[in-house]
Order: sequence, then structure tokens, then C-alpha cells
Amino acid sequence: MTYGICNLTAIALRKEDRHASEMVSQLLYNETYTVLDKTKEWVLIQTEDGDFPYQGWIQEKQLCEISEEQFNAMKGKTPYLINKPVVEHNGLLLTMGTPLYEPHPDAVLMPSEFHPELLVDYAKRLLGAPYLWGGRMAMGLDCSGLTKVCARLAGLVLPRDASQQVWEGELVYFLQETLPGDLAFFGEEDGHITHVGIVMGNEQIIHCSGQVRIDYLDQTGIFNKERDEHTHRLQAVKRLR
Repeated sequence: MTYGICNLTAIALRKEDRHASEMVSQLLYNETYTVLDKTKEWVLIQTEDGDFPYQGWIQEKQLCEISEEQFNAMKGKTPYLINKPVVEHNGLLLTMGTPLYEPHPDAVLMPSEFHPELLVDYAKRLLGAPYLWGGRMAMGLDCSGLTKVCARLAGLVLPRDASQQVWEGELVYFLQETLPGDLAFFGEEDGHITHVGIVMGNEQIIHCSGQVRIDYLDQTGIFNKERDEHTHRLQAVKRLR
């Protein structure tokens, strides 16, 4: 088995082994992975993030191998997580949620318990960050990238995609019973989940659509006041634990 680590600010994780393939996620600095397959120019990897492995292709020239001992040692440590949108570290610009394995003035130890109020607080630090399909960085992220990054800083590892995150936590049956830090999920009438946001309270939600922004939340879904219309249809609200 071959093991690797991301030694760059971020690496694009693609659906297929070609440059034109969509970016499904990103590896952040210091995140580790196992190698599943190789071609001349591409490497199929599987990330190791709690109980939620995720697969994709990276360029072979971005592969940085580590030993099995190094891999297991890093898996056994509680990381310090960058808690500001962008900071400098050893000549690299690192983004919020990036794990470090040594103290840093702009990083905090991942909490041992989940704190929903922190989920909201960290999301607010990313207000205005642009939308990027598959992104997990302050320079560009998608809806589930926002929730995953902020949840980890709040003490909880989530799956990568909104369609996977919806299976976590407990169902909240009525909108008036929601609490700040609940996740709201949106999609089509067939139940397919395509979007996720973080409930803030006061009928507001913070989510990434075009950019990280705050909109109104009601029984129908997300209401964009600027466009005077509902942009996402509510399907479920889940309370994380």
C-alpha cells in the first residue's frame, strides 16, 4: 500500500483521470490519503477523514509519498486547525480548516465535542468567499465544502457532499423548532439533495450560493431578498450531534 500527504496549499481532486474532468473536492495541506491506482499521469486516491473516505484523481506529479508509520502517526493525532480564512505558514498560504500538527497562532485544536454555535461563528468568518464547485478553501468553496470545513472546526467530521451529509444527525420536524447550528437541506421534489446551509436563527441561513451569504429561511426554502424569489426548496433540517 502506498500512502501520501498533500504538501501544497491545496490539490484538486477530480472525478476522472483527465484535466477536463470536474473537480469533486480538494485536498488541503497536511491531509493524508492512500493510493488505489496509478496511470502515467494520474493517481487515484482515497482520503482518510474520520469514517468518511472519499475518492478522486490527482496529478501524478502532485503525489508526495509518506511511510505507513508516518501515515498512522498523523491519523492518531488531534490536529490544530487554521481558524482564519487565510494565513501564512512556512511560505504557504493556508486556508481555514487546514490541519497542522504543531501549535500555530492562527490555529486551534479540533474540539473533542461538537459545538453548534461555533459552526455558525466560523461560517460567518467566510462571508463573501466565492463559490467554487468542489472547493473547500476561503478562495473558493461550495455549499457542502462550507459546512464540512466549519463543522470540523466546531468538533465534528462530516461527509464531503450534501447528499451524504443529510444522513447525519437527527431530523427536526418543524422549522420553528430549529436551533442555530442545525443544517438545512434543499433539493428537488424527488428528494434528491443538491444544497445545504447552516441555520442561524431569526429566520436566517448562511450558505454558499454564488458566494457565502446570509438569506432568509422559511417553510418553502431559501428566500433571496435581492432577487425577490425562493432559490432553493427546503427538504429537511438535521440537528448534528
